[in-house]
Amino acid sequence: MSYQVIARKWRPQVFDEVTGQEIITQTLRNALEYDRLHHAYLFSGARGVGKTTTARILAKALNCHKTKDKPNLTPCKTDAKDACPSCIEISESRSIDVLEIDAASHTGIDDVRGTIIENINFNPARDRYKVFIIDEVHQLSKAAFNALLKTLEEPPANVVFIMATTELHKVPETILSRCQEFEFRTIPLQKIFDRLKLIANAEKIDIDDEALREIARSGDGSMRDAQSNFDQVISFSADKITSADVTNALGFAGVEVLSKTIEAIANKDVKAVLSVVDDLISRGHDLRNFCRDLLALFRDLLVFKVAGGEQNLFEAAVFSSDDMNRMSVNFAEADLIRFFNSLAETETSLRDAAHPRYMLEIGLVKLLEMRDLVSLENIIERLDALAAGATLPEKSKPASTHAAAAQSATSEKKTLNDEPELSSTEFLDEPRDDFSQFDETIAEELPAEPEPKPFVVPQTKLTPATSAELEHIDDERLDNAYEEKLTFTGDDLMPIGNAAKLAEAFSQASPKLVQTTYSNGSSATAAAPAIDVSAMIPDHVREPENIDIPTLSDDPTDEELRAYAEAHPAVRRAMRVFQAKIINVERS
Repeated sequence: MSYQVIARKWRPQVFDEVTGQEIITQTLRNALEYDRLHHAYLFSGARGVGKTTTARILAKALNCHKTKDKPNLTPCKTDAKDACPSCIEISESRSIDVLEIDAASHTGIDDVRGTIIENINFNPARDRYKVFIIDEVHQLSKAAFNALLKTLEEPPANVVFIMATTELHKVPETILSRCQEFEFRTIPLQKIFDRLKLIANAEKIDIDDEALREIARSGDGSMRDAQSNFDQVISFSADKITSADVTNALGFAGVEVLSKTIEAIANKDVKAVLSVVDDLISRGHDLRNFCRDLLALFRDLLVFKVAGGEQNLFEAAVFSSDDMNRMSVNFAEADLIRFFNSLAETETSLRDAAHPRYMLEIGLVKLLEMRDLVSLENIIERLDALAAGATLPEKSKPASTHAAAAQSATSEKKTLNDEPELSSTEFLDEPRDDFSQFDETIAEELPAEPEPKPFVVPQTKLTPATSAELEHIDDERLDNAYEEKLTFTGDDLMPIGNAAKLAEAFSQASPKLVQTTYSNGSSATAAAPAIDVSAMIPDHVREPENIDIPTLSDDPTDEELRAYAEAHPAVRRAMRVFQAKIINVERS
């Protein structure tokens, strides 16, 4: 007999051999046992997880000849001596009553009409049920789906539809509502490893566990992919299969390359990173696959640091827990997140890059440069320390600048040698507003002031005060100064009684400034000279030039009244102050 590949030779024959889909197989077994068989099933999931295999096992269970009037929960295996013809033919895809349709090549409405609709009303030729297995059902056309709706909703009692798809979102809702849906999950790494270990022992293949785990990891959750890769590695190797044979045969980075890359990033060794890329190129490895493996490692390290005790979260990791603990010590969670985002951009750019090697080299060197970034938490801590007045440690300066810094410090010490040292809590006294000790002799020539010396402003921190305290704080010095200002200008701040007094106030000349006598507490007193403040009076308040007021006649006209009003001093002052104009004049 000709050679048969491992994926076909070791294809599951019964429900118990289906790996990683125990919930689905248990549901189907119960439906068969308790006579709750549905007329249409829809299997969805990734490639190589057992959709078509489970469909064939279900068809075999329905039509196995070992049971006469009911399905057989454990159908025949093809290598069994007492296997029934129905199970053998279904396993070999040549049964008359179990039709497998490839929807990828039979997409039109004519294919559906000729294969399904026209044959559905005929009874099975030999078996109990007529089963239609439609693989990749999402590739049927819209017209083909519409033609299938009525048949799928109310088929004959002895007809069962089993559809499989890898793209569930492309199947119309009208089809989904008529089927029982089962979602097949990707197979865990450990279960793939156990299945490959069983095959290796049965086939008497000499392979170590580390190499077998590498093959299981290459399947990426697909049993068929892992078995196909196992076939390829067997053909590549001679006697004993090692991890190096797996990486060379499959063309992906192994544990040694990933470990060397992580170590180079931790030590910021650019030369080692470039050597890794050169080694990948010389071996002919796919650079995008290397990026994906490194991304998976960054993810595993991050999950290990965040939830080290949850083994199920990183069961597909390449390294053991001890190795991951050793590698993750060199990185913080923020570092791993930055590495992942940056490398993901590099992996995307490799797809269309004219020079993939250059892109990968620059992308890995960028990861090394990210080690110098300061975290946001560290920056906030430094800002808080500065706000509190603490002294931060200075960064190390280049050797070439040490001499200049020392010389500058020496000269500064000489300059500030005679300056008194101020503490951080010492306040400077404000200048006094009491000038009573000065008289008119202040105008004498003062001696020349010395050249100002450098002054260091002390750092002070005000005591916090609440709003209530601010509202009730009294300052005697400010109150006295305010009273003195009122006395100085002659304003008593009393309200003006009526309009006549208001006009009189406008008509009066500017109030004379009051001369007061100041004393410094001693027996000697001095009179402060009057100060001319006329220059500070605004233009619209200044006294206008005197204008003769015209004499009114016994019966004045409107023009005479307007002329009299415009010449009256009180009216003129009110017009200047309020920027007003005369609209109408009436005699009272």
